[in-house]
Amino acid sequence: MKHYIFIFALTLILWINKQEKIISLNTKTQTKNETCWTGNLNGKIPIFIHYQLNDKLIIGEITYLNTKNKIPIRLLGTIEEDKSYRLLEFDKTGNITGVIVGQPTGKIFNGSWVSPKTKKELVMILSLKDTLISSQDIQPDKNQVFGNYHYQYGESGYNGDFNINKVGNDKIDFHILSLTNVERGPNIAEVEKDTVAMIGNSFIYKIPDSGNCEFKVTFYKGFVYINYTKGYCDNHFGIGATIDGIYLKTK
Repeated sequence: MKHYIFIFALTLILWINKQEKIISLNTKTQTKNETCWTGNLNGKIPIFIHYQLNDKLIIGEITYLNTKNKIPIRLLGTIEEDKSYRLLEFDKTGNITGVIVGQPTGKIFNGSWVSPKTKKELVMILSLKDTLISSQDIQPDKNQVFGNYHYQYGESGYNGDFNINKVGNDKIDFHILSLTNVERGPNIAEVEKDTVAMIGNSFIYKIPDSGNCEFKVTFYKGFVYINYTKGYCDNHFGIGATIDGIYLKTK
């Protein structure tokens, strides 16, 4: 009798463990699905947006449904302090072709789309869509992060370049140069070439003789994100110039 009770108890434990694993796998699968929206710009241009969130970063794509080939465009952005979203359309050269600003509320995502080139602004109205898209892995291959990164707001708008090279085991050198609007007379934000240690996919750097000007550089698959760790570096760069933001890998 005790033998049968033991077998029953063991079978029950194995069944419970199996169910817990299934529940765990299902939960992980759900968290990997991207958020999807569908709607239009100015009531005329149909669009589809999907993205995943990673801390304060937003990584996804936008598709213009009225185009012939409906090719998805890279969409990268940040969640601002007021919880609003700021999304940037990147072409393959790092040029930003559109800026979306808005804040999702429940099943509605309203905001605006602006062209950096023409300054034209369109009203954006989106509704949540139940399309299932699995999130792609955004963690980079450490050996693939080296090269050039760039962003550009139109032909004469704000722009920046970031370059990183490997110089030894866990050692890299880097250089950052960003300019403000060229039409207004560019101001410069530059971090001169220096060598630092990189841990994992990021490093923190304090600019020498700058007080508290410190920033973190984090690499993802296809782009790099630079953010200040102790507030903006007041009085260190030219007026309005800054090195923070998202840079797309171009080479």
